[in-house]
Amino acid sequence: MATSTTNNLHCITCGKPPATFMCRGCSKDFCMRHANEHRQELVKQMDENVIYFYDQLRQNFDEQMEKSSDHPLMKQIDQWEENSIEKIHQIANDARKQLLNIIEKHMDKLKNDLEYLRQELKKARDDEHFFENDLNKWMIKLNELKNDLIIPQTININYDNNTTPFISKIIIKETTDMLNERFEQSFGDIIISDNGTIATHNTSSYYASVRGKCEYTSGKHQIRFQIKHLSNESWAFFGICYKDTTATGCGSIGKTGYGFSGQDNVWHHGSSKKEFNGYKSEFEINDIIELLINCDQRTISLTNQRTHKTHSLDVDITNCPLPWKLTVGLYFSPGDSICILN
Repeated sequence: MATSTTNNLHCITCGKPPATFMCRGCSKDFCMRHANEHRQELVKQMDENVIYFYDQLRQNFDEQMEKSSDHPLMKQIDQWEENSIEKIHQIANDARKQLLNIIEKHMDKLKNDLEYLRQELKKARDDEHFFENDLNKWMIKLNELKNDLIIPQTININYDNNTTPFISKIIIKETTDMLNERFEQSFGDIIISDNGTIATHNTSSYYASVRGKCEYTSGKHQIRFQIKHLSNESWAFFGICYKDTTATGCGSIGKTGYGFSGQDNVWHHGSSKKEFNGYKSEFEINDIIELLINCDQRTISLTNQRTHKTHSLDVDITNCPLPWKLTVGLYFSPGDSICILN
């Protein structure tokens, strides 16, 4: 709440002047009495909606943690095993182990997200520092976590129909929902903003980069970017690197880096080759860039929607082993900016 010095303002609740307080959450003016009532109503909403929803979600999470082997996705495996009888018992057992490992990783991530949210809610509640927009934000986050708990978006079960003419071999694949890709780590003078979707070169002219939060181990994954701002040097990097690659200074692409950059450079294991396989960068402001990461074929491809040109690059997994992480770099000019498109 912020004190207003304008005596002509009227309270939004009773309509009487002066309105001595303005709520920073809803931008409405209140008199002293109704400012207190408004604050109490926010506290009530915090307790009855956000905190209550969190407690329910946490209870559901704890219940699923105790019976991970009864996860809904396991029923698909059980049905497949029943239809295939004894011929595929060993394959089913192997699939269960793989799925359980993935579910455990998924649950660990949810556990960390819930704990982080718990701390954020507790601090906001203890400090009584929250407004309508905060409540809305928390409810959206809780719903996202609830949906991810019930139906994980990053786990798929696929079937290999080429094994035999009458039995489909079951394959557990952990794929990445592209809507969840975000910039997470920064190296050098670069700023991550807008919920991890924008990377902006800060005040220096040195090389800097960001890495995504997702790890890519199998399947195909397409990530779309927009170049929000780019200097006359037109230098940006789109590619991948091994997830644990050390990144320091100008080498923040890393020794395992593969990708495409400005000035017509293609990068293999951290070193650039100009115009490799006829590559031309041709980056411009507002260009939509698509990066296709194909873990199964061990390749990456870059497509510029404006020029309709696609360039592909083989990845040597002895130099850049799985899992891979998205890497985006900027050089030369402050203010250059890349955005991940949902």
